[in-house]
Amino acid sequence: MNISFKKIYSLVTALSFIFTLLLGICYLYTDRLDVLLFTLLSFFVSLIIFCFTDIKYYIIHVFFYITIFIFLVSRPTIDYLREFSFNTYQKDAYIFSFIVVMISLLGLFIGGLISRSLIDTKKSNNLNITEKKDKIIWLKNVRIVSLTVYMLTYPFYVIRLIERLIFKLNTDYYTYYAEFKSSLPYFTYILSVFTVYSMCIYLASKPNKRNATIVLLSNLFANSIYLVIGTRNPFILTLIFSFIYYFIRGQEDIRNKWIGLKERLVIYTSIPIIVVGMGLLNYIRDNLSVSTFRFFDIFVDFIYKQGTSFGVLARGFLYNSNIAVRSFTNFTFGPIIEYFTHGNLGLLLFNTTPYTATTNSIEFGIRSNSYSHNISYIAIKDDYLQGHGLGSSFIMENYTDYGFIGVFLFSMFLGFLFIRMLNVSYNNKTLPFICSLIILNNLFFMPRSSFSESFSILLTFQYWFLIVLIFVVAKLISKDNSYTIYKIKEIWYVWKLFNRRFIFQYLQKKIVEYYYIYSFEYCFGLSISFENNK
Repeated sequence: MNISFKKIYSLVTALSFIFTLLLGICYLYTDRLDVLLFTLLSFFVSLIIFCFTDIKYYIIHVFFYITIFIFLVSRPTIDYLREFSFNTYQKDAYIFSFIVVMISLLGLFIGGLISRSLIDTKKSNNLNITEKKDKIIWLKNVRIVSLTVYMLTYPFYVIRLIERLIFKLNTDYYTYYAEFKSSLPYFTYILSVFTVYSMCIYLASKPNKRNATIVLLSNLFANSIYLVIGTRNPFILTLIFSFIYYFIRGQEDIRNKWIGLKERLVIYTSIPIIVVGMGLLNYIRDNLSVSTFRFFDIFVDFIYKQGTSFGVLARGFLYNSNIAVRSFTNFTFGPIIEYFTHGNLGLLLFNTTPYTATTNSIEFGIRSNSYSHNISYIAIKDDYLQGHGLGSSFIMENYTDYGFIGVFLFSMFLGFLFIRMLNVSYNNKTLPFICSLIILNNLFFMPRSSFSESFSILLTFQYWFLIVLIFVVAKLISKDNSYTIYKIKEIWYVWKLFNRRFIFQYLQKKIVEYYYIYSFEYCFGLSISFENNK
């Protein structure tokens, strides 16, 4: 940007905020719902305009604002533009919903401002030449080991998705959603989650563009199976995750463009196709005929159908007093609480009792710390028990637990965190960047999901086990420990030589062990060549 353009853009940004403030004052005098809605929409526009003044640090904010609009505000906006009225809920429910979203947006904005102002733009580098060299070697080893784990566990990730697909093909979508339960061994679940973790570790080690693209495309391919099942969100979240990763790497490596002309052409041409495809998916899933094939109508219909989470805000306000009273309830940290109290870890450490149900049930509706189960059971009891649900929203969870001040403070925390998540990448902090990528996987679903769902993974045993395993192995195969790893490989070779016959007999019964013993060497060698062939 040249100086004159910066000044003009700053002026436009300031004027947009002033216009929003004037609309807000107008609402206080008129008490009109349409004025309040346009105040909220103007606030959205102002915040997005502001983000582009420093997009390097506000790219996560932009996408989060967009998802908040789509999931929580788009439906009443489209309803009003079609009918010029608000007839779905009571006026108080609309007022509450619009105001609580504005409070959240304000918290995100202020949190981002505070976080950005505290960042030191001067990069301090205290590592000497030897330490830099050791870190480069270690990061290369991290890439090799994490890629090996990814290649070994990826088939299990795909197999579990195929199992879901097979179940769905023999029933309808809502029966699948209500009744599906995996019959595969539990270890396949552990290995499948290792796929996502190892992918984030690999990407955080910052491989070159070609290698990173191959891994991202393989992840996108696997999650495209969800589209055949009838679920959009994992695929869309994977697309956003990939774009933001590309954006981050492009900001760091200006000499090698990560989002160049080819990438822009792919983005521009694929967006209309994706929008149409996602819009038609609802009709295909429910075996309904499509009334129109005009792009604009399909686009509006797609956005409108994503806006069902506005009902979580409105119904959450209306049914708040009907939530079952218990000795302790916390929806904001629900997934984390459930993990430690009713998950396998809770069973192991605290001898807690797991839930008897695995899908929508009365038990989840009145006993769990899941807001989506509780509000769905109260508001749409019969439909809920048949597999339907309203979903959740981090805003409503925060409000139910802590009121308006909780919405503001938790949103401010998120705004602060978004800046830090980008900064750890720009400052080459590997472990924090891994955690940031893990959070990014589900972050943009938060407006229609739980507040802590994106963070709960960081508290799991499996996640830290894999982190420690990969880091330790990467250290072992470093140059200073080459003798140790040589001896390990030598012992492994001798063991194979003298036990090959027994192994083949044993592997006839244990096909999984066969896969790992021989594919490890292959994948490990392939990972090394994959990284070396740049």
